[in-house]
Amino acid sequence: MRVRLFSLCVTVLAAFAAGAQDPVGSKKVKVFILAGQSNMQGKGSAEHLDKLVQSEPEKFGHLKKDGKWAERDDVWIYFGDLRGKEFARKGHLTVGYGFPPGRVGPELGIGKALGDAIEEPVLLLKACCGGQSLAVDFRSLSAGKWDKPVEQLHDGVMWKPGTTGWAYKQIFTEKHHCLDNLGQTFPDLAGREYEIAGLIWVHGWNDLINADRRKEYTSNLAHFIRDLRKDLKTPELPVIIGVVGHGGDKPDQAGQEMRKAQTAVAEMDEFRATVVAVPMAPYWDPTTKYDGGYHYNGSARFYYGAGEALGQAMVELLKKRSAK
Repeated sequence: MRVRLFSLCVTVLAAFAAGAQDPVGSKKVKVFILAGQSNMQGKGSAEHLDKLVQSEPEKFGHLKKDGKWAERDDVWIYFGDLRGKEFARKGHLTVGYGFPPGRVGPELGIGKALGDAIEEPVLLLKACCGGQSLAVDFRSLSAGKWDKPVEQLHDGVMWKPGTTGWAYKQIFTEKHHCLDNLGQTFPDLAGREYEIAGLIWVHGWNDLINADRRKEYTSNLAHFIRDLRKDLKTPELPVIIGVVGHGGDKPDQAGQEMRKAQTAVAEMDEFRATVVAVPMAPYWDPTTKYDGGYHYNGSARFYYGAGEALGQAMVELLKKRSAK
């Protein structure tokens, strides 16, 4: 009898211990903010991606299952387009979270890299809008020149496009809509806590085409990172900068200046261990004409490849930080 009772106790304790290691909601959802303008929204052609699935199945074949675009059950995505929750698209990561709906963005490659490497649930919060500059729209408070001081960043207010700093403030509105009631936004994540685990920034065109804005881009982006970390209460938030890649290895003068301006931020002493600049030029694809050059010709190959590189850079940065 004693042996049986001992065995029963061991079994119960083992079951309890297993449950204690991984109860429902025990693993915090890792939230990655994907911010920027149209190229973070995603302008890649789904038609082009479908062709790649057929012609290069070893690289792209996993994106389809039984003739339909596959969904990742370990990566979620929320995309409000900085326009409010009534416009938001959300669900498991799959093709179609670009802009307009049906297009392809870097989120596919980012999600693959992060989802493959991270044990916890991954949530991609896209806070981006086309045609918005860092000099005006995404300008953060410490960079100065705001129309008026910010009063509240977390109350869900919709900020008026065109006013200085509106897109910066709208990042927090998107965060509010997505995360304040995570279980309502994503029922299968109900009961879980979350943490803001990183920022990936794909931006540049509206500053690249203006000489004065190019000159102040390094300073403005440094202020953006500092302020975002302060307002998110994450002082060492890992940041990946997607360095503009228009023209591939033959950028024009403006492109060269912008690449230097973006890379310079990651080389600042205060950011060396927490900010990484990733060149996107290697993924430039001049063979497609689904969109303009400012949208990387609408190449799904570009958006997927660049996204995967950005996601992998974030994985490596997180590994280095956890090894400290």
